[in-house]
Parts: sequence; C-alpha cells; structure tokens
Amino acid sequence: MLSTFKKLKQNQFVNDSFWALFGNVIAKGMTLLGAIIVARFLGKEMYGEYGTIKSTLMNVAIFSTFGLGYTATKFIAENRDEKPLLIKKIAALTMRISALVSMVMALLLFFFASYVANTVLEAPHLNTPLRLVAFWIVFNALTAAQIGILSGFNAFKAMAKINTIVGVIAFVSSVVLTYYYSLTGALVALLLTQVVNWFLNYLEVLKNIPIQDNITTVDNKNLVKKIINFSTPVALQEGLYALTSWLIILILIKLENYGEVGLYSAAIQWSAIILFVPGIMRNVILSHLSNNLSNPEGHSKLLKTTLLINLGATVIPFLIIFILKDWIVSFYGTSFQDDLGLVLSIAIFTSIFVSLSNVYAQAFMSLNKNWYMLGLRFLRDFVTITSTYLLITNNVYHGALALVVSNLLTQICFLFLLIFVYKKIKNAILN
Repeated sequence: MLSTFKKLKQNQFVNDSFWALFGNVIAKGMTLLGAIIVARFLGKEMYGEYGTIKSTLMNVAIFSTFGLGYTATKFIAENRDEKPLLIKKIAALTMRISALVSMVMALLLFFFASYVANTVLEAPHLNTPLRLVAFWIVFNALTAAQIGILSGFNAFKAMAKINTIVGVIAFVSSVVLTYYYSLTGALVALLLTQVVNWFLNYLEVLKNIPIQDNITTVDNKNLVKKIINFSTPVALQEGLYALTSWLIILILIKLENYGEVGLYSAAIQWSAIILFVPGIMRNVILSHLSNNLSNPEGHSKLLKTTLLINLGATVIPFLIIFILKDWIVSFYGTSFQDDLGLVLSIAIFTSIFVSLSNVYAQAFMSLNKNWYMLGLRFLRDFVTITSTYLLITNNVYHGALALVVSNLLTQICFLFLLIFVYKKIKNAILN
C-alpha cells in the first residue's frame, strides 16, 4: 500500500494532475455557489440576460485566443529542456498575438454593442451592459495564453494556488455586487475577477520566464509560421464552438424566450462542474502526450489511463448531483422549480460523453491532426444546431429541453466517431 502510494507520488503525470485539480475544486465550488446566489438574486428572466451576455463574451473570447493556449503548451512541453531560447520566444509571441487579436475583438464588440443588443438579441437595454464588460475579452484571452504557457512548464502547483484565490474573489465579489447593483454588479464582478486572474498569472509567468533574458536570437519569422500553422485549425475549432454556442442561444431567444436561456444556463453550470476535472486535465494530458510521441506504448497507456480517470471523475459527480437534483433546484427560487430538474438531469448525463471526447481531442492535437478534429467537430455542431431547431419547430420538445436532448444524442454519436477515426490515425503514425 505504502509502496503504491510512493509510486503514485513520484509519478509526474499523477502529481501534475493532482495540483491541476486541487485549486480548481475550491475555485469551481466557490464559483458555483456564487452563481446560485446570483441566480436567486436576479430571478429567471434577468439571469437569462446575464447568461446571454456571459455567453456572448465567452464565445467571442474563445475565438480571440486563436488556439494559442494549447499551442504554447505543446511547443513548450516539447522544447523546454533542449531549447530554452525557443520556449521563451514562444511565450512572448503567444502573449503578443493574444493581446492583439483579443483587443480587436473587444473593440468590435464595444462599438457594435448597440447592433448586437438591438438586432441580434432583440434587447436594446443590454447595449450598455455589453459595452461595460467588452474588455473582459482581452483579459480572458491573455489568461488563457498564460495558462497554456504555465502548463507547458508543468507549473500546476502554482496555478492551483492562483485558482483558489480567484475562486474566493469570484464568490465574494459576485454575491456582494449583485446584491447591491443587480445585473450591473454581477457583470462588474465578472470583469474584476478576470483582471485579478490575469495579474496573478502574469506574476507567475515572470517567475518561469525571466524578462531580462535575451531571446532575440531565435528566428521570429519561422517561429511565427510554425505557431500559426499549428494554431489556425485549433482557432477555427474554438471559433466553431463559439459560433455554435451563440446560435443555440439565439434559437432559444428567437423561438422561445429568455426564461429558457435562464434554464439552460443554470443546467450548464452544473454540467461545467462535472466537466471541471476533464477541463483542468486538458493541458496536463496534452503536455504529457506530446512528450510521449516517440513512445507509442507509453502514448497508448497514458490515453487509456486518462480515459478511465475522466470516466470515474464524471460518473461519480453525475450520480451525486442527480440524486440531489430536487434539493439543488430548490435553491434557485420559484421561477426555476417546474422545468429545471429534467433539463439539469439530461445536461449532466451528457457531460460523461463530453469528457471522454475531450480526451480524444487532446490526443488528436498531440498527433498534429487538428484539421481532422475541425472536420469532425463541424459535423457534430451542425447536427446539434439542426436537430435542436427541428425539435422545437416540430413541437417535439420545447426550449432548453429540446437543446439538451439534441446535445445528448449528438455527443454520444460524436464519441464513437472519434474512437473510430483516432484508431485509424494512430495506427498509421505511431505503429
């Protein structure tokens, strides 16, 4: 028993996974608790507006990162021991490109907020709130790049400490500011938390990459080309995800109402809690898979181990949340009582299949098969959007329920498709 524990403690993958998870347990827990209280303060309709604004920001921010977080993780993990000058330049270019792209996206949202609010969301009163938090996009993109850089250095213990601090700040600020300033307060808390997260990550990046070191000897043009070639399909995948998330919210708004958006937002928060383990593990998985490309047996063993970890890490919280769902729903207030239970149950069950798919997504990335993944995700998202629209317009299901049912069926098919394609690719490359 003691020898097994010692082996696990000395295993770098297990050690990195532990620290990646540790800080996020507290951070996610505090964020979820704060979100429940915010939903109770705002009510279903206003919380739906908050969810729509947050979804808009996150979707734009996902595209603005240009896949550079994962790119930094892979390149730094592969070169950190042999080419220190190269990884320093990778980090510098990653931050510069992230800042440039995200600033452009933030400015576009700021100046076109009126059009988005009036024409797209059909909610003119959301014009000012959208402008208020538009520059959240910049800090979110920079934070994503920083996480990619730190993951490449395996600085998971340091990130655990940062995530704990950020989780506490997110809870306190969201509860206090929402109580006093309603929707505006909730949005200010969102922006404040992101700025703090960026600043703490910035300090940690400086510790790993001393700014006084000379990194000008690396060929910028060639390196930028490599980064862009790898990150472009990743960016398109993230853009596709952003567009899909945006479209399904619009479907709910156009065909139903903001109340359905509120139901979906509440359910997805619990799905996100279940997925936080796979989500945090993504950079750990990519870092270690990238280091095992020359070892096919180790690569396959690591993939199987990760799949088992993700399965256990999602099934257990799914069962707990499912058993306690009635008690959970009661905390959201009377406006959520009638419909949230079923929507929540389906959303959290879907998370199991999503978590397993995410493991294969990182495996595809480690093999430099990002274009394959883009095509498969396009097919998945097209089916999700189309089936949701058809379910609602044909009165099979309504609103948020139609969306989660569609997503469940699509994610199951997507997982089996990934397994089939990955086996074909792996046999051709690693064997």
